[in-house]
Amino acid sequence: MSLSDQSSKPNGDWTNLLRNKVVFLTGGGGHIGRSIAHTCFLHGAKVVVGDVNLQAANDTTKQISAENQDRLLSVHLDVTDENSIKHAVKVGVDKWNAIDILVNCAAAFNVGIIENVSDSDWDTVYKINIKGIALMIKEVVPIMKKQRSGSIINISSAAGIVAIPAFLPYATTKGALIQMSRNLALDLGQYNIRVNSISPGAVDTPTLVNTAKALNMTKEEFDNANMGKCLKRYAHVQEIVNMVVFLASDLCTFCTGSNVIVDGGYTVV
Repeated sequence: MSLSDQSSKPNGDWTNLLRNKVVFLTGGGGHIGRSIAHTCFLHGAKVVVGDVNLQAANDTTKQISAENQDRLLSVHLDVTDENSIKHAVKVGVDKWNAIDILVNCAAAFNVGIIENVSDSDWDTVYKINIKGIALMIKEVVPIMKKQRSGSIINISSAAGIVAIPAFLPYATTKGALIQMSRNLALDLGQYNIRVNSISPGAVDTPTLVNTAKALNMTKEEFDNANMGKCLKRYAHVQEIVNMVVFLASDLCTFCTGSNVIVDGGYTVV
């Protein structure tokens, strides 16, 4: 077979990229988390949907498939509580005896400049966006080490790469998350565990409206400041989700320590 023949036949089934994989998802009741869970399910995965709001997690699994719940499990998960993390992970492992993929999508967001950011503001974003993710990974890594394989995907943000006015606490944690992911990739590679982060630009969800209001900006002002500089629009949720599935899949087995930017060119200048 020639090289051209080989390159025309990709290794793997592009329609079932996560067949029989067990995905553990945090923040699975949110807009992006719900789409991640749905797409992973469509690609053949068994999905543990964790969220601090159990009803939201239940809603996610029901919306994905009311008839086919054997590959779906919703659990209460508070990433700021180590006991909650331990319980949620145990529930998932007891059901499917593995965690192949961990997607850390749970996040806290607030706005403010240094003079008006309270101790509580700092604590909230730190506990969820950094410490909570670290605790999740701490609990899942022994399982992946035993399997001698795993993929961890941390949802960061373009705000962790470039400065955005009044995003100080959130941006600080997202920048730290990118570096955490790199360090984890270095530490865990010897166990065949891959760690990557994704930095989306602004995504077209109801959060945008709330953020504009918090910043006292009109929609036009907010759009001009936050749309992708090259593509002149917001990301569709599915465009972020597609990258999650790619990084999680066996199409991406030599990718680790990367921060994949999906921002329509927002960070290009």
